[in-house]
Formats: sequence, structure tokens, C-alpha cells
Amino acid sequence: MRKFLLIGLMGIVLLPCFAQQPQVKIPKIEEGNAFLYETDDDGYYISHSTYPFGTQVMVTNLDSGRQLQMQVGGRIDQNADWLAAISATAAGPLGINPTRGYARVRIAEVPKVTQRKAMRATVRKFSQVGLAVARSDGDTMTAAHPSLSVGTKIKVTNTRTNQAVVATISARIRASQTRILELSRAAARSIGVSRSTEVRIESVE
Repeated sequence: MRKFLLIGLMGIVLLPCFAQQPQVKIPKIEEGNAFLYETDDDGYYISHSTYPFGTQVMVTNLDSGRQLQMQVGGRIDQNADWLAAISATAAGPLGINPTRGYARVRIAEVPKVTQRKAMRATVRKFSQVGLAVARSDGDTMTAAHPSLSVGTKIKVTNTRTNQAVVATISARIRASQTRILELSRAAARSIGVSRSTEVRIESVE
């Protein structure tokens, strides 16, 4: 009898410990229609009904399979027909037909992890499309990026001409919706990047 009482007491003591295990946050994922809208800016913008401003999300065109990481920069009213609004400048990188004016997309919140951990996990398959600008100085093949570690080598391709250059990250820049990369003058000139040019960034293994 004492044995059963002891087992019962141990169960009462240990049960709260199991019940209070930390919960792992699962990134929010939504699917629905997103419409395109014109803007005077050249950046990639997404507007959503609930995501806070500045949230990083991965947008996937479910028709073409193309992806683009974007930052929430606007707000739309909740609507059963529309999940989000995407700036027309992002139509090309996402493979959205601008004549159609909308696409079915998946929006997933990008997990907040340390930059070092993120780089270890994604360096072999890192790929990003966005606008690059030329820096006013620099005669070496270098670049500056918001999150890539200094010393990381990347391949930068001008999406219009397919000219490419391998550059080394030499500095960090503040995250922006209007550009994802700053290239040194020499690197920019070698692939025809002028004031603002769409490029594809890939890791170099």
C-alpha cells in the first residue's frame, strides 16, 4: 500500500514539470491570393493585415515556385479574398504575370535566429534576389550586406545581363526595403550595376 502511495505522490510532483516544458514557436504559414500594386519606390514591399511592420517573411509563388524574402512595410484590411498586397516591382523575381495582376502565394514568417546560426544552416543553399547599388568607393571586389558575415564570398549576378562577379562581404549595412546589397565600385562596374539594378546573390562553396 505504501508503495502505491509513494508512486502516486511522485506522479503528482513530476506532472507539473512535464506540463511546463517550453513550447517551440512554429512559424506562421498562410496561403492565399496576393494582388500587385504600383509604387513610386523601386523596392520589394509586402502589405499584410496582421504582421507587424519590419517582419521578415518568405513569399512563394505557388504557380512558379519562385521565392523572395521580403519585409512587411504596409497594412491592408482583413479580406477573405486577399491575403496580402505585393509591390509590382517584385512581380519579376516572383514570376508573377503583371498583366494578370495577382497570384496565389504562400507567406511564411522567417524564424528569428542568430545570424551565425542562420549562416551555418543556409550557407550552402543561400540565394536572394533584390536590388543592388554601387558604393562611392572601393577598387576591390567587395560588398556589404545586412546579415551575411564579413569574409563570406558570394556570387552576384546581374539578372538582366547574366554578368556575374564573385565578391567578398567586407561590411554590414542596415536592412532596407530598397536594396539588399551594396557593391564596391569595381565590382559594380564589372557586372553593369548602376544606380539601382536587380541582382541575384548566391553562396560560393
